[in-house]
Amino acid sequence: MSLRIDPQSPVGSRLIRLAAWLIRVILATLGRTYRVRVIEGGQFLEDWSDHRHPTILSFWHNRAFIGAHYVYHHLVERNLKISVLTSQSRDGELVARVAQQWGLSVVRGSASRGGLQALRALHRAITRDGFSPIMIPDGPRGPIYHFKVGVAVLAQTSGAPILPMGLAAQRFFTIKSWDRLIIPWPFSRVVIGFGEPQTLAKPMTNDQLEAARRRLEATVDGLTLRAEAELGAVDDSRPHETTRAGER
Repeated sequence: MSLRIDPQSPVGSRLIRLAAWLIRVILATLGRTYRVRVIEGGQFLEDWSDHRHPTILSFWHNRAFIGAHYVYHHLVERNLKISVLTSQSRDGELVARVAQQWGLSVVRGSASRGGLQALRALHRAITRDGFSPIMIPDGPRGPIYHFKVGVAVLAQTSGAPILPMGLAAQRFFTIKSWDRLIIPWPFSRVVIGFGEPQTLAKPMTNDQLEAARRRLEATVDGLTLRAEAELGAVDDSRPHETTRAGER
């Protein structure tokens, strides 16, 4: 799914603003019907919330709608300093507008466009301004469920721990995007699992960084699978012919 309007044009800018408002309304309306429960690792969330140390939140791309709902309804109200990385694409512009309307800090860039500049900006947001960024490790174009090394590099250089998250919904439909974005139906049960924050040592060799990347991939995938199992949910976007990240 990709926007076909130019956000830089006057008409496109107004349309993007309207679309961002509609998304906020949809998230707020649907969110009030969801029955959300944290099934594991709640103490890690509470520790972050209590001490407010910069932390990198990380979950899979096709859980972004669930993640946005959780941020909007459960984290923003805690007045946590959260930043969002969005791509420099037109779709990224829409995400950025929604995040800004929530009062979140926005950093533009991705692994494919403006990646180095984005990492530098996120590094400053963490070390200088004390923000906690949301990082989607398999975004913005996949491969799906592949934890890209950029998130690990950011954690290693900034010293901020990664808080891995697994999210799942009991009843949902999917969007025809590369990741088959999951959107829970109204009144669906939604569960969240948090893993132990992962702090990466510095310096690290390339082999050590790759080992850390694989470990983080397995952790996020394991949390996601346990969240799905809690609800008996089936994720058709996960290729059946490939093994789980934790089984490689």
